Amino acid sequence: MADLDDDITAATPQDQSNDDNDLIDDLPDFRFLASLSSKSAKLPKRGEKDFEPHGTKHQGGILEASRQAMHDALSHTRVHPPKAYLRGYYYGEDGLSRDEAIAEELRRGLDDDHIVVVESSKGPHFKTMGKTTQGHKYGSIWLLPEEALYLVERGNLDLWWPTRSSFASVHEGIQGSRKSTETDDQAEGLGVPMSLQAAYAMLIGKDGERGKVSLERYTVYANLKRTGYAISRAPDWSSSTDVDRHSPTTFQRTAESPSLFTWLFGRFAEREGERPLYGPLVRPGMYRSYSTIYRQIAIIPRHKPCVVPPEPAPSPEEPFRVAYFLWRASRLATFAKSNPGAPDFRVAIADARSSSVPTLMQVTSLLESTPWDPPNPDWEGNAKSYGRLKHGWRNVVLAVNDQGVISYLQLGEAAFGEEQMYERFDGGSPQGAKRGVGGAQRGTGGRGRGRGGRGGRGRGRGGGRN
Repeated sequence: MADLDDDITAATPQDQSNDDNDLIDDLPDFRFLASLSSKSAKLPKRGEKDFEPHGTKHQGGILEASRQAMHDALSHTRVHPPKAYLRGYYYGEDGLSRDEAIAEELRRGLDDDHIVVVESSKGPHFKTMGKTTQGHKYGSIWLLPEEALYLVERGNLDLWWPTRSSFASVHEGIQGSRKSTETDDQAEGLGVPMSLQAAYAMLIGKDGERGKVSLERYTVYANLKRTGYAISRAPDWSSSTDVDRHSPTTFQRTAESPSLFTWLFGRFAEREGERPLYGPLVRPGMYRSYSTIYRQIAIIPRHKPCVVPPEPAPSPEEPFRVAYFLWRASRLATFAKSNPGAPDFRVAIADARSSSVPTLMQVTSLLESTPWDPPNPDWEGNAKSYGRLKHGWRNVVLAVNDQGVISYLQLGEAAFGEEQMYERFDGGSPQGAKRGVGGAQRGTGGRGRGRGGRGGRGRGRGGGRN
């Protein structure tokens, strides 16, 4: 998600008074919504916005027309076409509980937050959404709260309050024994339709609450889904589920004895690293490479990424822990829910109003909770140093939600000390091998005075031509 980078600041009390006026002045012009019709295939262009109020009736009329257009657009009744109609039933803690209404063998393999069951898997959304029950020939598909609310917002799902006989109707539909046509009396016996407001009230809650998702996490989820990513919850979604980050089955340390070359090189490095208590950092003498000088002035220990940190950080805490895994839209053609493969991005979500800037320990814990992901081996060379630093050896995308305005920040475990830029000057480049003008016919090698031919008289460095 290299294209998801944004920033955040704070304001003074004097600027805060001006921000109240800016909120009024920045109201967008919604009059373009009035021109929407069911027959038009193109979205209308946005109107022009007045940046400063001048108190005229003309401007007041424009503002009132914009508000009315937005009100009419929000109050428009959306209908479900018969061919694409899909119904789901809510089995949360605030209604008919899933564990009470459905037998255990019919909900095997589900998580606690799978609380919405759908009648069928029509549509492309269920390629990346939903989970099918296990241990039964005709498994039912269940949705997480953020998945169900996203489909309700899009108009792809009609969510209902269930009755005792609702799941039996769903099970019959999956088996193919239910009739395709349904009367109004039969529909009334299956439950009651749920409004969008009721869906928000039932599915939005606090983090860790069973069958609910926080508004901050859902806002980020819906934004990324609209962008085209495939999303699933991370294993450490809740603070109650801690993942063993440094399992010996994943990483194995090798305790082999060092070779003779390694031992000799280490002894020379230790001797070179010894510095006197006083005097200059760079010892006087003649140096023929930049690396020898830079090693002497490197007095601050640098960070070197490793697979298993020598002192592992504690487990990440809320909100700085990975919440979602993301896959690019280009991988949806071969995406499978049973085996999605390694995610392209890992996203942590923080609320800008209730959390502050993470500390170094919080960032370290967040990064160490992700797997080892070194830069691409093809990114070698000085020309690819920026790409290596940007990718890092571990990386996480931090989504900062500020009352619906989302900023995506990429955090990476960079290794600036490993990018030794001075080595490019120690490659033996022929540039600068000759300085001045040497003898054209009778010049001498090295530094000296010479006379000859077109060269004239001068001091030259390098080999002359005989």
